[in-house]
Formats: sequence, structure tokens, C-alpha cells
Amino acid sequence: MSPFESLVDTSVDAAEVAWLVSKRAAAIRSRDAEYLASRYAPAALAFGVVPPLALLHWEAGRVDSLRHWLDAFDGRIRYSVRELTVSVGGDLAFCHSVDLFSARHSGGRRREVQLATTLCMERAEGVWLVTAEHLHVVE
Repeated sequence: MSPFESLVDTSVDAAEVAWLVSKRAAAIRSRDAEYLASRYAPAALAFGVVPPLALLHWEAGRVDSLRHWLDAFDGRIRYSVRELTVSVGGDLAFCHSVDLFSARHSGGRRREVQLATTLCMERAEGVWLVTAEHLHVVE
């Protein structure tokens, strides 16, 4: 393989991963817990902004946990991905972004937060899945 072929392969992979990140944001906006859950590897490790802060091997209750989280909001959920960078090496990809999340908790006020987001994805059998996720609020 020539050096130019590997550059093309990497850019195609990076574009696919970026597209999956945009699909993830759309799934949050549409409250699609099933799709979100399907994008995590079985042994995914997630560090989030709501308890429990670390979820390890949470596959069994993943859809229910995500549905419970999404159902805690009234009205429209706004979620956008900004400043996305994607680095791909073989079957691993790292994504970094600043995400804007805006929602209203049941009975409360709308709150908007910026999240520094890091995703590690691994391609297994041609499918990219999140193996590690880290979110934290940017003040």
C-alpha cells in the first residue's frame, strides 16, 4: 500500500467516526435510548456528569439507564457537537469535542451546559463502538 492510500483510508475512517458522533447527538435530541445503547461496546467504561460517575460493564441495564436519563427532561433537548477532532489509527479512534447540552429537568428551569467530551471508539467486525467515554462540565 502506498502512503497516499493509507491517508485516504484514515480520512474515510475519520469521516465515518465524525458521522457517528453526529448521529449520537441526534439520538440524544430525539431521546433514542436504544440507538445510544447500541453504540457502546459490551465492556464500555463511561465517566459522566451524573451519578453514578463511572459505569463499568453496564450493558445489562444500559437502555433502561439511558431511557431514565432522557425521560428526566421536559420538552425539547438541545445537543450539539462543536470543535470536533477525530484521530484514527487502525481500528482505534479518539474524538474530542465541546458539546452544548440544553434541557429542562421535569418541573425545573432550562439549563445549558458545555461538556468537554472524549470518546474512544474501536472498530470490531467493521462496526465502530464506544469503548470509553469521558464527559465533564466546562465552566
